[in-house]
Amino acid sequence: IPGIEIATGALGHGLSAAVGMALALKMDGSTAHVYCLMGDGEQAEGSVWEAAMAAAKYGLDNLTAIVDRNRLQISGCTEDVMPCGDLADKYQAFGWNTVVCDGHAFDELLPALQARAAGLPTVVIAETVKGRGSPVMENIAEWHHQIPTAAEYEVIKAGLLQTVKEMSA
Repeated sequence: IPGIEIATGALGHGLSAAVGMALALKMDGSTAHVYCLMGDGEQAEGSVWEAAMAAAKYGLDNLTAIVDRNRLQISGCTEDVMPCGDLADKYQAFGWNTVVCDGHAFDELLPALQARAAGLPTVVIAETVKGRGSPVMENIAEWHHQIPTAAEYEVIKAGLLQTVKEMSA
């Protein structure tokens, strides 16, 4: 997909790859910006925090990480599996510019994605609800990996279309 350089699959490796890309771009004098999308379940991985430290050390202000903070992961609620606590405070302690927004509100999300602070990487904590708008999937961890039946698909599609209409209004 144009613009998507890597999909890591292995939880926690995306930020490390993004840090490497952002550092290489800085070294080349490029003005390009790197975005890394992570789930909140990934925040339990040590490699995320190693990468976070490196991004701050090297002043990667050309890096924006987005954390989908829906409080669910494949094995259940993030706060039951491995509590994340206040991610904005944690990233700030690691030397990052932090922005918290409603990940479903474009009027909050778009400015958050454009936020910058000289010499600091930025993290956007996007507060979301997994499967929002779907009476079948909303806030249910199993939909991290579940495949809908044909009937479920129709209900899901109708719910998501309704949510998009409401967001656009």
